Formats: sequence, structure tokens, C-alpha cells
Amino acid sequence: MFSDQIRAHFLDFFQQRGHLLVPSAPLVPKDDPSLLLVSAGMVPFKTYFLGLSKPPAEMLTSCQKAFRTVDIDEVGSSPQHDTFFEMLGNFSFGAYFKEQAISYAHALVTEVFGLDPDRLHYTVHPQDDDSARLWERVAGVPSERVLRLEDNFWQAGPTGPCGVDSEIHYDLGPEFGDGPGERPGRGRRFLELWNLVFMDKEQFEDGSVRPLRQTGVDTGMGLERMAMVLQDKRSIFDTDLFHPILADFDSRARGRVEGFQRLRHLRILADHTRGACLLIADGVLPSNEGRGYVLRRILRRAMVSAQSLRVEGGLVPGAAVVAQILGRQYPNLIELMAPIETALEQEQERFSEVLARGLGRFEEMLASGGRGISGEDAFLLHDTFGFPLELTLDLALSRDVEVDTRRFQQLLDAQRLRGRSSRASSGAPVAHLELPPNSFVGYEVTEVETVVTAVIAGGETGRVAEPTAEVEVVLAENPFYPEGGGQVGDQGSLSWEGGRALVLDSQPTPGGPALQRCRVEQGALSVGTRVTAKVDPARRAGCARHHSATHLLNQALRDVLGPAVVQRGSLVGPEHATFDFSWPAPVSSEELVLIEQRVNEQVRRDLHRRVELLSVEEARASGAIALPDEAYQQLVRVVSFGDFSRELCGGTHVDTTGQLGAVVLTGSRSVGQGLRRIELLAGVAAEHHWQRQRELLGEVSGILRAPAPEVPDRVRALQARARELEQELRQARQAPSGPESTILTMPKGVRLAVGDTPLDLEQKERRRQADHLLASVEDGAAMLLAGGHLMIRISEALIAKGLNAGTMAQAVCRGLGGQGGGNQELGQGVIPEAGHEAALEAVRRVLGSALEEA
Repeated sequence: MFSDQIRAHFLDFFQQRGHLLVPSAPLVPKDDPSLLLVSAGMVPFKTYFLGLSKPPAEMLTSCQKAFRTVDIDEVGSSPQHDTFFEMLGNFSFGAYFKEQAISYAHALVTEVFGLDPDRLHYTVHPQDDDSARLWERVAGVPSERVLRLEDNFWQAGPTGPCGVDSEIHYDLGPEFGDGPGERPGRGRRFLELWNLVFMDKEQFEDGSVRPLRQTGVDTGMGLERMAMVLQDKRSIFDTDLFHPILADFDSRARGRVEGFQRLRHLRILADHTRGACLLIADGVLPSNEGRGYVLRRILRRAMVSAQSLRVEGGLVPGAAVVAQILGRQYPNLIELMAPIETALEQEQERFSEVLARGLGRFEEMLASGGRGISGEDAFLLHDTFGFPLELTLDLALSRDVEVDTRRFQQLLDAQRLRGRSSRASSGAPVAHLELPPNSFVGYEVTEVETVVTAVIAGGETGRVAEPTAEVEVVLAENPFYPEGGGQVGDQGSLSWEGGRALVLDSQPTPGGPALQRCRVEQGALSVGTRVTAKVDPARRAGCARHHSATHLLNQALRDVLGPAVVQRGSLVGPEHATFDFSWPAPVSSEELVLIEQRVNEQVRRDLHRRVELLSVEEARASGAIALPDEAYQQLVRVVSFGDFSRELCGGTHVDTTGQLGAVVLTGSRSVGQGLRRIELLAGVAAEHHWQRQRELLGEVSGILRAPAPEVPDRVRALQARARELEQELRQARQAPSGPESTILTMPKGVRLAVGDTPLDLEQKERRRQADHLLASVEDGAAMLLAGGHLMIRISEALIAKGLNAGTMAQAVCRGLGGQGGGNQELGQGVIPEAGHEAALEAVRRVLGSALEEA
């Protein structure tokens, strides 16, 4: 089913059920300062949900343009992440609520779109018993396919309408992932198709939540993902929404990059060019702030890929392909094609200047010696010359040198910290303030009576913070650990006579005191107030367990893999930790087991923690592990656990390793060239992990109707049977000699074999059938049609005469309102609206012309 049909079926379904169809709003929100861009289908209707204005009808439906960059780094690497997307939705403002929304959703996905109910899974919020019962009663969904997840709560921004939601996930099959961690909301196997949000609350700036005057329904179905499922593709980039754009860039790419890296660059080009065209059409132009910066960022990222693939013409020709695909739905793409192309051209020219300056400096850095690009040099290229890190990494890879990305990230984080410290509209950073010093007492105590010595609001010091105000304070004696060394900042509370404040975070300032970000709940907090500062004990304990676990892991990695292991960073939180380290190869499952065993041996030994204050030289001489290139004070804190682990560290830790309970390594993956990441859980988090694994095993055991010990054998038997069925299917497909064909005679006696094949046939099988057609005409040509997909195959004899199948496919498809391309021997493309006769006539005309000219 083509994307135009999916869009039409969805909107028709709800129009037939009394919903008013409304057009998409622009990507730039109207009168909503909380958002840079429209990021969801309900954004234009926020005032309706809040009861601030009256909707044109109680029930609406729309296909809304939306744009998100929260996971922009995943675009290209992931088969399902994009920036611009189309959100299909139905909305109710008091007309109906959960039961009707669930009934509509089930009918649409199973009856209209024909999805197999057995491959659909559902998630609800743990406290949303109503939705769980409704899926079972209204839609007949088995209870085991309704999963309860804490993540099932949705809001459009920091403030506004919100509520619990229920998601529909589609099982793509074990080929997308068959590990024990695969489930809706986690992994790649289950694809979220539709989110039904039940709006009944409003979120305010102070964090409070209040009921809405009336309940509402807001649903969002991603068109790209539904197209991926209904067109039986492995990624959204293989659908008719993206593939012609990707194919255009591929046909113009002259670089030698191959494999996944080529695919990644092509995906980035297709997605970012598409998104940029829609943003420009809605009035956004490249700049260094706000929406303009979002646009500039995706353009620069796309231009890095264009540079890497040496794409002739860059991004500009891709705009016309975007308009061909989406222009019918969004006519301003066609109407504003000239200014869109101009904006792209101008940004490419600016970027070429950036490249020229940055490349020169890059070459100077290499010429200065050394084995790579330092973090300082990479940051200089980024900050001073506007050189994206992705381009620095690509260039470094081509020269076989490394980039110190860890140091680069440290410098970038420091810059962002300075930016976050700026609260005033003037942009004056907190660092410009003269703040009183304070002492950290959190190693010894987690509760202390102390005095507030500074109150900071809006980037300026003040005297008093009233209830609901969010401020930063300095305490004379501070028990809250400020974020550092990978460990997140403490949370907790301040209390005083007649007042209380929540401590939301604790952050360091460069060379200054730690700042506690607080929200005053009761009373007034002022300079000189004597308060009881209390650290959240459960959160601190969780952080301590995970931080100590990373120390044991660091040494265990060295014991198992070797002394070449070098820590490159960590993230330590109350519920999990990650540990990054340099290592040139994947960590095998056997090695991971040995490392985990080594760590837990030390847990069972109940090693005591010892802390020493030493000079840097003494610490290193004693064998303490330190992060390379870390800027340490002259006097450092050395944390040891028995005779096993010894590191320079300023974080908080358990008293003995036995307090960890146990440590579970939940995964190992690559996070960059020569950089690995291990994820771990300790203590209560590890216990919860085991409980979940037991639940999952029980669930699988129930599905298979086999005792837990027999599950592996039962799964292997199912896999063997699946392979047998796949083999039978392949044999069945290969049994026919090929598609029925018609052979036509072209100019100069060249014969053309014409055939049709089903649309659902896999690409490689289409290629085989095109080869079969060509074999039937020896030195001639073949044309194969599969629905709106065209394939042209020509013989070596015609190639020798100067004919090019890719060029012919491009001419045929463009002449019929589609897009095509390819290489000398094989051309292919999409002609969505052309019938068989029109396609055949176009091929005869193009091929005949080419033969006459040969």
C-alpha cells in the first residue's frame, strides 16, 4: 500500500465516523513559546484540550507535519529514526474517551490496514487498569500481549495537557531481534505504530499537575512506520516516502565509501534534505539560534555526508525529488521550490567556506606530528572553524588516525555548562558572580544543619525566594554531591522553620562552590536562613553502589582483557551505570561472563573501602588508576577496595563491596571507533532485573506451554521448523521458470522482453526474474513491472553500444511523475500512478531513442 493510500485510508476512516478533517498546521508553532517546532500532531490543538478556546468540532482528524531532533544522532544508523515525519491522528474534546478510541484503533489497524492481530502488542501505564481491560474486552486482545510500562505517560512539552497513553506495537519478526531483552518499548523487533493518549491532566511550570476540565483523546500514528510495515520493508528508508530521495543521492555519489557507512550517509542525506525542505517551506531559514539553528544543524550534517560520498550537485537537486513525493500533500513545497533551492545553495556555499578553512587547519594539525587529533584540536575545529565533529571523524578515518572524542566531549560539556549557568535574559553567566565558598561534607554525613549564603535567580544573586520559585543556592556546608566524575548530582530537601524546598540537582561551578537547584514549596528561603540539608538516602545509596561497581569492573576488565584497557568515561546514576573504555574489538559473550564473575567474586569477598589523600605523583606511584588527560588537583582522593581495586576518584561509594549485593552486566556495545561501552546494574537494580528476566521467561514458558528448562529446546525446534518452511517457500518461488513475458522488436532488430510480477516479491527475486527475461532475448533488453516499481535490464551487447539502463530508468520514471536511476546494466525506479501500457510505451520510446542514437 503506497503512502498516499495509507494517509487517505486513515483520514477517510475517521471522517466517516464524524471527525472533521483539518489541514496540517505549519511546523512553526503559533503562540506557543514552549516549543521551537511542532513535535506532535496535537500541538496545534493544545488550547482546545486546555479549554482555552473552542474547537471547530468535538472530533477532529489530521495529518500533521512534525519535527523532532531529540535523537538526531540516531538518524542514519537506525532504520526507524527520522527528523521530519507525518503524524496521522484523531482527536476528541469531550466527545469520547478510552473505550471508543481503543475500538477505533483496533478496527483501523486490523480491518482497514489488515494487520495480523497475532503480531500486535499493546502497552499501557501500570496504573491504567481501564485501558488494559478495554484492550481485552473491546478488541479481544489476550492479556499476555498487554504490557504495563512506566513510560506510558505523554506530554507535548514542559507544560500543557498530558495523560497516560497506550501504544500499539507491531512484531516485525525474529529477524529484527530475538534476544531476551526484545519487547515492546525495547529493542528493534517491536515497532511502535500508534500512540493513544488519554488527556485528563495539565502540567504546570512548577511541576504540579491538575485535572483538565474535560477529558480528551490525542492519537498519533507515524505514517513512515506504518508504510514500512504495510510495504514490508526493513526500514522506513526503503519505503516510497524515502527511497526515491535516497536513490537520487546514490546515483550522484562518486565516492568509494561502501557498505553500511554508505547506507548511513544516504539515509542522512535523504532524511535531512527532506526535513530541511519542509522547514524552509514553512518560513525557517538557517541561523545560529532557535529554529534556524535546528535547520542549519541538519543541513551541515547532511553536507558532511554529501562531502563524504562526493555527491555531485550536493543537496539542491534532492529538493525536487522531495517535492515530487510530498508536493501533492503539501503544495507549498512546489510553490516555494525556488526559494528552497536558493536557501540550500546559499548554505552549501557557506559550508564550503567552512570546509576550506577547516580543512586547512586540519592539515596543519596532522603536519604538526602526533598519532591523531587531540580533543583540544577537534574542539577548536568545531568551535572556531564551525567544523562538525562528524566530518573530523570521517577525515581522520580516511587518514587512519584517531580523534580524542572523550576530551572533545569534556570541552563541549564544559561549554554547555557555562551556557546553562546563564539564566538572565542578558545572558550573563553565573561564573561572573562573586559567590561565597563552601565546603563539601557529604562524604561524612548526608544530613547537616547549615546556612544559606547565596540565592541565585535569573542568573543574578538575590535575597529571598518565594514559594514555587526555582532558584540555585549556596550552602555554607554542603552534603549534596555535585555532579562530577561521571556521577550524577544528589537530590534531597532543605527544611527550615515554616518552610521547605526540594533539591532537584547539585552542580559544580568552575573554581567556585557547588550550586543546589531548588524549588521552594513552602515559606520563603533567603540568605542567612538556617536550614537542615538532607540528601535523598535511597538515591545516594544507589549512586554509591553503581559507582563502586564501576571500580570493580575497571579492574576486572584489565584482569580478563589485559592492561591495555583504558577507561574513557562513565555515567553513574541511582538505577544503572555505563562504563566506556578503549578496546579495538567486541567483547565476546564468554569474556563478558568472565568479567561479571570476576566482579562478583569481589562482591562476595566483602572488601572494605579505604580512602587516602595523596599527591598526584604519590597516587600514580602507588598503582592507582587515573583517567588519561584528566586535570587533577595536586592533592587527590584515592579510593581502594581491599587489594583488588585502587583508583583516583572523588565520588561516593559503599563501605564494603558486600553492600553491592550483586552486579549484572546487561550489555556491551560499540560507541565509536575503538570505544566500547558496558552497561551494568547493582544492588536493588540488579534484583529488579532478575525479577523481570524471570517474568519474561515465565511469559515465554506460558506461550510455548513448556516448563522453563525446556524453553531453549522448544525454541530451537521452532527455529528449525521455521528454516524448513523458509526453504520450502524459496523452492516454491523458484519453481516457475520466470514471469510470463511478451517479446517486442525494437529498432535495429533489438528484442525487448516485457513481464509483470507481484508487488510483494522481494527485491532479489525481482532481479532474478529480470535476469530470466533478459536471457530469453539474448543481446536485447528486459522490462519488469511490479505494481508501481519498474526494473530495466540490458545486455552487455547494448552496454557496449553506449546504452545505460540507469539513465533509461531515470528518463522513463521522471516522464511518468516518478523517480529512478541505477547503473549501466540495471535501472529501477518508482512510477506510482502509471499503468502497464503507459510504462511500456515510455520504455519503448526511451529505448528506441537510445538505439537510434547508438
